[in-house]
Amino acid sequence: MVVIDLFTGAGGLSEGFHEEGYKIVAQVEKEKWACETLKTRLMYHFLKRNHELELYFDFLRRSFNYKTLDQDRIMIFKKYPELKEKMHYEVLNRKFGNPVNDPEATSSSNIIKEIEVSLKYNKGTSVDLIIGGPPCQAYSLIGRSRLKEAANRDSRNYLFYYYLKIVEEFRPRAFVFENVPGILTAKNGKIFSVIQEEFDRIGYKILSGAHPQHKNNIIDFSDYGTFQRRNRVILFGFRTELNYSYPDFSRFTEHWNEEKNTRNVIGDLPFLLPGQGADLKLMEYPEQDGQELSEYQKKMRENSIGILNHKARPIQERDREIYRIAIEYSNQGIQLKYNELPENLKTHRNEQSFLDRFKVHNWNEVPHTIVAHIAKDGHYNIHPDIEQARSLTVREAARIQGFPDNYKFEGPRTAQFVQVGNAVPPIMSKVIAKAIKHLLTSR
Repeated sequence: MVVIDLFTGAGGLSEGFHEEGYKIVAQVEKEKWACETLKTRLMYHFLKRNHELELYFDFLRRSFNYKTLDQDRIMIFKKYPELKEKMHYEVLNRKFGNPVNDPEATSSSNIIKEIEVSLKYNKGTSVDLIIGGPPCQAYSLIGRSRLKEAANRDSRNYLFYYYLKIVEEFRPRAFVFENVPGILTAKNGKIFSVIQEEFDRIGYKILSGAHPQHKNNIIDFSDYGTFQRRNRVILFGFRTELNYSYPDFSRFTEHWNEEKNTRNVIGDLPFLLPGQGADLKLMEYPEQDGQELSEYQKKMRENSIGILNHKARPIQERDREIYRIAIEYSNQGIQLKYNELPENLKTHRNEQSFLDRFKVHNWNEVPHTIVAHIAKDGHYNIHPDIEQARSLTVREAARIQGFPDNYKFEGPRTAQFVQVGNAVPPIMSKVIAKAIKHLLTSR
């Protein structure tokens, strides 16, 4: 089945569809480093299909400076020149918008032309499915509280119009629109009503889930196999005349024979103190000292030769002391409140709001939601080991999101964190891909 992926980010949603054999002809993403990550991942899938993973591993060993990424890929392009061409056509570094108002934007009509070229390059004549979720800050409850009145003017509220235009142009059988629960309630439900009306106008029906009450269609991805609590909405649309039902994700849940806890996710990764580790350089897996890997850790290590993106951010000693207190509280089943800190560790006068600004991923609990704010600071994503007393690395956040260890995030560390925080967990995307394949091929 032929797929277009819009607002792709680092490719978390694409990944499950790749694994299920869909043909993704175009990925449209505005961020440069996310696009470089997509190119590296495209390289991985291409080399894997050609039984050349050792060539990919050689690339990982050599590519540890994002400033020399183009040169690092040359060896692979020499052997497979068609791969460079494939990247050019299938990864589109484009920002939706009006070029008159935003010089960095590309008009939807020009993006459509580029996707048509990508489709032709892949010898495709039609599109079966469009996937993706427009950036969701303006829909989210946290985003709206921060934006306040600006949310009413925020253009991100209307990015779905660009998604709509692509659907209208390529007329796929169906589309998948992943987003935060706030999309159902933004502007007292008016945003979602407009989305439904606009898709209806072009001949598509859109469902928020199997239940007639939208609020009952918010799902926690941990119920479907991810090792992370993550509440989201999966909107499913289809051409009205096809009259599909909502996909049955529960039928394809990933089952594990172990607890979904932080220890089983990151307990095998190298011990780091703040400032230690490597952003892009490949690190060896540590000795296990007789400790068996969890089922999840074994899955994350498949087709991998080591650890990438595992650099602990340096932090002030005051923050380390706060982290130690937060970890001690967490070990007692309590979340630290900011107003409970000793006076010498407080840096903010506001002791009324955001009291839970420090949060630990407890060893024995399901990890909480990873979001893009992790790029700004790690206070909400504290490692559970009091000896390390630091925030999560990109790789640890990626493990919680369900990205395999061979998934390399390109660019500076801040860009890596944003990519991971904004992603759809690949384990969930695989569940979605399986359910939709079953639905679209069962007739």
